[in-house]
Amino acid sequence: MHEQKTVFRSWNKNDFEQVYKILQESWNEAYASFIPKEDLNFYLNQTYNTKKLEELFDKKNVFCFVAEVDGIAVGWLKLSIDEAEKRFYLSSIYVLPEFQKLKIGKQLMDIAFATAKEKGFPEIWIGVMDNNINALQWYEKTGFVFEEKLPFKMGNTEVQHFIGRKILL
Repeated sequence: MHEQKTVFRSWNKNDFEQVYKILQESWNEAYASFIPKEDLNFYLNQTYNTKKLEELFDKKNVFCFVAEVDGIAVGWLKLSIDEAEKRFYLSSIYVLPEFQKLKIGKQLMDIAFATAKEKGFPEIWIGVMDNNINALQWYEKTGFVFEEKLPFKMGNTEVQHFIGRKILL
């Protein structure tokens, strides 16, 4: 058994297929208990198909990173600047279920904090589905405070989405 080597890097166009797989597996693990599979798949296919990932790749206010273990993408981080709200968002952070608990998510979170600071933002915002208890607890442990609640629709299923922020020191 060898020591696994984890690398964090900006994503590239060759990552699209792996990013889709990471989202699919992570979403099934995190959301399947409260969002029907057909709604998960519909939203995934509408939002993260190859064409949408290409569009995302070309946006100047979106920053994505991949975590690789031994050359295989196992985590994805999507950050974005909302010009209208003047907010820096951690839009997505996902790690394949079998690679969770290895601190990959924490390292991706650290990249998010560093990127927000680098872009001149004193705080970072996040949205989390209220039924995603494990994620909510993890974000709260990381220092996020949830202040707003908004509806979020995935396919035909509407859930509540907590909006939180963390002030960066």
